[in-house]
Amino acid sequence: MSAYCVGGLVLDVPAKSIPALVDWTLTEARLGQARLHRNGRDADPILVLTASALERYGLPAALSQGEQRAGRLAAGHKVVKQIEKTGLQLTQRGFGPWARVYREPEGSKRRCGQLCILPWNALDAREWDKKDDPQLRRCNRPTSPATSGLYAARVMTPRGSTATTGLELMTALRPPTHAEKDPATGEFKRAFNDDALTQVYPVVECKFPDEHPALKGKCAWHHMRTPAEMLMQEPYDWCRPLTDEECANPYLVAIDINVSFAAAANGLTVGLYRPTRSSWEGASALPRGSTS
Repeated sequence: MSAYCVGGLVLDVPAKSIPALVDWTLTEARLGQARLHRNGRDADPILVLTASALERYGLPAALSQGEQRAGRLAAGHKVVKQIEKTGLQLTQRGFGPWARVYREPEGSKRRCGQLCILPWNALDAREWDKKDDPQLRRCNRPTSPATSGLYAARVMTPRGSTATTGLELMTALRPPTHAEKDPATGEFKRAFNDDALTQVYPVVECKFPDEHPALKGKCAWHHMRTPAEMLMQEPYDWCRPLTDEECANPYLVAIDINVSFAAAANGLTVGLYRPTRSSWEGASALPRGSTS
């Protein structure tokens, strides 16, 4: 088994199990990427597994229907048991297309490896749609691993979907904490960064509904606030009319206040094909784009 690394380096992989592969990556291969911010942390090494790698390490060529719905291997799978038996741990996401396998840190040093499993649709074509880029084709190694390697070299080590990777990138550029020396004891302790994405900011008045107690006494009775005083658009109103005035605007600003619908959308089943039948008469008269 061979490992195709960034820059054309090819390594022989002696590991014959997933736990041995993760330990080999952390101790012998020493793969990974330097931190993007001095207060951040080094990126975990990523291993892109192809179909032949799955066969070698006893993993199924594809997830079952139930496993696809759960997004991970069943807890009783032999590979999951191997990981637990050797003292390695999985995150709460389990062993899925993007699996993170780790040992307890040694001081401030992380011991974590990430697996990107291609046959399980880790690099979804709807997100990573540039795998046939001519620049990647010139790399003398499998195309999809080359995509991850090029992305890691130019941006950062990918950590799942493009959305998850984007969040991780912002956190890597603006870490939530830094080490600060306590003048009283001389020891270093954790301190929070003021410009971190995790910083909590007070809500501004334009986001409050009329009945919010923070607005008590600030408006006359029965006063109707104008667009200059509050956000008038409802969160479900995501479409804007393409008027001449709208098209002349040079910028678009989108504000998601608290991602209030993310949890619901995460479990939503969405149809990706046209309706095949309707439950009412006159289905043939439905306009284009209608659903049954």
